[in-house]
Amino acid sequence: MSPARKRKKVRNPPSPTPGFDAAFVDFNIDLHGLFIRDALIVLDKHLQVCFAANAPVIHAVHGHGTGRLKQAVREHLKAHNLVDKSYPASYGMGGDGVTIAELKTGDRYATRKNSHNSSPLPPPDGRR
Repeated sequence: MSPARKRKKVRNPPSPTPGFDAAFVDFNIDLHGLFIRDALIVLDKHLQVCFAANAPVIHAVHGHGTGRLKQAVREHLKAHNLVDKSYPASYGMGGDGVTIAELKTGDRYATRKNSHNSSPLPPPDGRR
């Protein structure tokens, strides 16, 4: 590694608080310039924060490069216990340089649209 290329600092995302809402979480995480080991640690922390915030998806931006980081991120997301499925983004969303991960739902998050446990809300006036 040349001296001109500096190692990107790893930032720890804030820990979730009670009543945490997805409106305050950034669904995108930029992994450019990180070593594979560091990128997977940051990705794990981001997945936990997004899952706690009831976020439906995350976008892991890893770029093209040599393909090693992209491959490591995709393998990690496929094996992760919080991820339902992961796939490359469409052309307009970053293409092959971005991986989208849909997070799992559970009884704790039954109000999500894609949850199998959710039931439709009754009409506001009480009639069915």
